Order: sequence, then C-alpha cells, then structure tokens
Amino acid sequence: MYSGGERSAPAGEFIHQALIYGSDEEFMDVALPFVEAGLAGGEPTLVAVQDRNVENLRDARGETGGAILLSVEQWYETSARTRDKFGRWASERVGAGRVRLIGEPSWPVGNEAQVRDWARHESVSNVAFDGLPVTFICPYDSRVLPDEIVRHAHDTHPEIVSGSGTTPSESYEDPQDFCRRLDFAVRPLAGVAAAELTFEVGDLPVLRRAVESAAASAGLSPARVDEIVLAVNEIATNALIHAQPPATLRIGEEEGAIVFEVTDPGEGIRDVLAGQLTPSAQGLGGRGLWLTRLLSDAMEIRNVDGCTVAVHVSTPGQARMPLAPVNGRG
Repeated sequence: MYSGGERSAPAGEFIHQALIYGSDEEFMDVALPFVEAGLAGGEPTLVAVQDRNVENLRDARGETGGAILLSVEQWYETSARTRDKFGRWASERVGAGRVRLIGEPSWPVGNEAQVRDWARHESVSNVAFDGLPVTFICPYDSRVLPDEIVRHAHDTHPEIVSGSGTTPSESYEDPQDFCRRLDFAVRPLAGVAAAELTFEVGDLPVLRRAVESAAASAGLSPARVDEIVLAVNEIATNALIHAQPPATLRIGEEEGAIVFEVTDPGEGIRDVLAGQLTPSAQGLGGRGLWLTRLLSDAMEIRNVDGCTVAVHVSTPGQARMPLAPVNGRG
C-alpha cells in the first residue's frame, strides 16, 4: 500500500500526480493514506471526488478531522471556475504547511470540446499552481473513462501515483505544447447554423438579444442565460476591438451543448494559454477571455481563416433550440 508520504520536495514545489485506478481498492490504497498523512501533519486537505469514493473514505476514516471531503457535485463547476476555487483555497492555507488536494472531475464523455477543455485544465494546473507548496492528486477511473482520457492523464501530469509508489510520466508534455496540440483538433461548428449574424459595434445590442433568445430557448436558467450573454458579448467586443469589423456570430447545437461561434478576420489569438490564468489585479486588459472561460463549459480558439472563438454551454436534458434564423445585420 502507498505509504502516504510523498517524495521530499522543496517547500515551494507543486507536485501534480495522476492516480489511474481500476478498482475501489486501488483508489483507497492511495487516497486514504494521503488523507491520513495530512491529518497527522496538520496539513490542510481537501478532497472532491465521485460519491462512491467519498463514502469509502468516510467509512474508512469515520471522523475526518480537519480534512474536507466533498462530492464532485458539491465542488466542481466549469473547469476555469473549479481551478480558480482550488487555487484560492490552497493559497489561503499555504502558511499552514504543504496543502493536499484530491480532485476528480466528472468527465463529459461524448462531448469532444468539453473533454478537451478539462484536459487543458489538467495541463494548465501545472502553470497555475507553480511555486505553491501543494500536492494535487487527480484520480482517473479506468473502468469507466475511455482510453483517450486516460492518455490525457499521462500527458498532463508529471507523475503517476499508485499503491506501490510514484513514477515519472513518460509522456508528460509541457502545457504550452499540450494545449497547442489540442487546439489543432478544434473544428468549426458542423452543419448549417440555426442562427447567424454579421455585426459591427452598433449591432452589439442585437447580438446580445440573439444570444439571450437562443440560451433561453435551450432551457438554460435565467441566471445561466445572463452569464452566457456576458460571455459571448466579451468575445464579440474583443473581436471588434482587435480585428477589422465586421465579425460574425453563428449559433448552433453540438453534442448536447449550444455553441456560440464568433469569427473575425484578424490574425488570431496566438497565446495557447490565453484566458487560462487569473489576470493580475494590477493588469490592464486580458480579462475578457478569462471571464468567458469562467462562465462557459468550454471555450476554444481556432486560428484558421481569421480567428474563431467558440463558447460551448451544456443544455439541460434534451432541450432543443427552436431558433428562427437571423441573417445579416440587425
């Protein structure tokens, strides 16, 4: 069984490990001693995992003392929001020693854009937590996750942990290289758009109304509609500021999500980590893409024939979009 005492590391080193498990026992062989070591050492410990894993840890531990055990539903939101929450929780507690995190997202299997989004999240965490005394274990249940996602675990975590110890990942990629590779897989919205609008600055109110109508028709809650209107408006405004207008908004459906694509004729967004890291409080600009990532279930950038930024939003149940086509300018 894994001893719970990870390798010795400098105080400010971030340790990022994937736990690829094929049974409840394999999960517990790593997670239980990891949590117990944190409790014994007085180290802040947060665990957010699948319900079954939470129950097994509680059954084994009884009272968890200072450790926080949460289900995925209690902690996880969009990838950027979740990463920001983990980061803030850890940063507020680093004075108490090394912080211990276990996080197991509920992978949106079957939605390629959202799978890529969560894979980027795992990779970008290596940059976002760099320099923090944090050990972060990310479990992957190989019984239910497809091979592609398990491969992502190897590509995005410098180390693989199991009950027998820790080994370097032989396929780990630098986050810049990994995210760039995923960006090459981004494709435009398939089929005929349910709605299309060519817009300039004066058309932004029309664009916001079109987004609001589409999001509401897709069954999103009023609060979620407001978030998506804000997100798409940020992208549309950026397109007009940084490229020569007009730009185009296309709205459609793909893999259980409503998709808002904003395309401009500019040179594109070349920073593969654009909007992934929390902007400096003193910085000017750079907040639009970050805000959009916080609000969307996936945001992808495609630099082909101009620049296209696609905002993906999961729709509840089987809700469809009875949209009337919107062509031309408002």
